[in-house]
Amino acid sequence: MSQSSSALRAGIFFFLVGAHTVQADTLNLSWDNDLLAASDKGYTNGLRFSYLTEAASGGPDSCHLCLADHASEGLAWLPGIGDAGNHHGVAFSLSQLMFTPENIEATTPQYDDTPYAGYLSGVAMLWSWNDRSITGYGLIVGVVGPESGAENAQKWAHKLTGSDNPKGWDNQLGNDAIGGIQALHAERLLRATSADDFTSEITWGTGVRLSNFITNAELGVAWRIGTHLPHNFIPDYSGASSTIGLPGATDATAAGWSLFAGLGTEWVPYSYLDDRSGPYTFEQRPFVGYAGIGVGWHFPGFQAAFTLKASTSPDKTSKEALRFGTLSVNWQL
Repeated sequence: MSQSSSALRAGIFFFLVGAHTVQADTLNLSWDNDLLAASDKGYTNGLRFSYLTEAASGGPDSCHLCLADHASEGLAWLPGIGDAGNHHGVAFSLSQLMFTPENIEATTPQYDDTPYAGYLSGVAMLWSWNDRSITGYGLIVGVVGPESGAENAQKWAHKLTGSDNPKGWDNQLGNDAIGGIQALHAERLLRATSADDFTSEITWGTGVRLSNFITNAELGVAWRIGTHLPHNFIPDYSGASSTIGLPGATDATAAGWSLFAGLGTEWVPYSYLDDRSGPYTFEQRPFVGYAGIGVGWHFPGFQAAFTLKASTSPDKTSKEALRFGTLSVNWQL
């Protein structure tokens, strides 16, 4: 591991957790892997660690540093931020994604498949929410290439699990800095609760991301049923892609379970894998559809979920669907 690689990853990490002295509300660990869906192609692995600050709206005496209050006051001009009665929190996340071809034992480039690519990013999001809706704005910084550490991470994981050793990382896409902004919004269309606290709800969400790794717009709907449901807006079928599911994720009043499903579509006018893949045949499909189903278990201060997700192929040259599973755990400090 190079000194520059170590310094870069350390810099992103401390940028994200430098607010560790702020009172914390929720921690999250989300893991995507295609082997959880009995697949091994394209999007291979994703890992995200996230931290959501406590919603601090009681003035300087009720919080340490009051990061959420200061951020919401400074960005109150943005739609959905600073509305009277809203809760505010700042989420920091560190994500590492891996993209590999189907045959990971080949040492030569496979130009008719997805190129090897590693991605490491840090995201800071300001969330504003009430019982009906949630809105967030975020800043993205990161790197693509060997500096992402994806090669070492995958080789370590495969050695630990006894899986095939990936041999083509020498062909991965080169180092590039990544930056961008994003905005997300979701609303609860229906939440009905019976006398025995059995709840059914429907939510919808949309988002836009502008970055030099991917530029996209998303629209989706989610349905969830269960007992003693927490009040987060989006069930964790989104996996390592966003922290929108964190606010309210650990506020269940008693132990319970949930079943959920989601459908959505994504428009992708720009993809780094398409633009920078050179001789590889990967060509980004402009419209991608996706679906997810999952099950969750929760009690006050804790939530865990397992999700299976599938999407139409993001590559125009392939008709094979992309499938992966997600394990997610949230706990309140």
